[in-house]
Amino acid sequence: MTNSFDLHLHTTASDGTLTPQEVVEQAAAASIQTIAFTDHDTLSGYQEARSIAADLGVQLLAGVELNTDLDGAEVDILGYFTESPGPEFLKLLEMRQTGRIHRAEEIVRKLNDLGLTIDFDRVRAVAHGAMCRPHIAQVMIEQGYVQSQSEAYTRYIGLGAPAHVEHDELDPRDAIRFINAAGGAAVIAHPGLIGDDAIVFRLIEAGVSGLEAYYPEHSAEDTQRYLKIARDHGLLVTGGTDGHGPGRKKSSAIGSITAPAEIPDNLNAYLHERIANGREA
Repeated sequence: MTNSFDLHLHTTASDGTLTPQEVVEQAAAASIQTIAFTDHDTLSGYQEARSIAADLGVQLLAGVELNTDLDGAEVDILGYFTESPGPEFLKLLEMRQTGRIHRAEEIVRKLNDLGLTIDFDRVRAVAHGAMCRPHIAQVMIEQGYVQSQSEAYTRYIGLGAPAHVEHDELDPRDAIRFINAAGGAAVIAHPGLIGDDAIVFRLIEAGVSGLEAYYPEHSAEDTQRYLKIARDHGLLVTGGTDGHGPGRKKSSAIGSITAPAEIPDNLNAYLHERIANGREA
C-alpha cells in the first residue's frame, strides 16, 4: 500500500542511491503528494530539487537528519522546515559534514591497517554529497572484501567492529535547540529503535516537537505506544519509510507506510504557526 506522503527519505546528497530528482520523479509517478528529504547533515538535496518538485506537483519539505548520542544510545533527530533555515543552522551542518570527512578518513585508515586496501579518493568519488559509512561499504563491496552492506557493518565498520569510528558527538538536546532556534520542528526519528523510552521522555522535556510513530521497523505495539505518548504530551506525529534507494539496507519503496493522511497537513500547520508567531515553540 502506498500512502500520500513520506517524510523520511534519503538521496545521493547523503547516503541514498537515488538522486534528488529521481526521488521526486518516483514520488510524482506514485501520486505521492508530500515528501521530505532528511539527508544526513545537509539540505543540498532539497535545494537541488525544490523547483523540480514544484513543476511535478509534489510538495517538498526541507528536512535534515542529525545523528546524536545520549547515555550510550544512538538517537536520530529529524528537523523539518518550510524552507532553508538561517545561517547559524547551516553553519552547524557544515561543521557536521567536515566531521564526517574526518571520520571516513579514520575508518579507511583502520581498514588499511587491517589489510583491506581502500582508497579514500574512491570513497570520496562514490559520495556525491555528505560522506557516510555506506559509501565506504560500497567501495568494500567493489573491492570484493564483503558481499553486502550488512556484512561490511557486521565485520568491519559497525558499532563494536574493528574499524568502527564514532561520529562527532552531538547531544540530542542540543540538536533540538538548534532546530527550534531555526524555526523548525524537531522530531525523534524511529523512537522504537532507541531502546529506552526514558530517553524519549527526557527529549520531550527538552522541547522536541514530535515523534515518528509510523516507521517500517516499529511493531504495531510500538506505533500505538508512541501515538499515546504524542497525544498525552501534545506532540506532532510523523511517519516515513527511511528509504535510501536500491542497494541499501533500508530500501523501502517511497510512501510504503500506512499512516493517517492528515500528518503532513498537521506538520505544515505547525511550521507556519512557528513562522507567524516569530518565536521558538
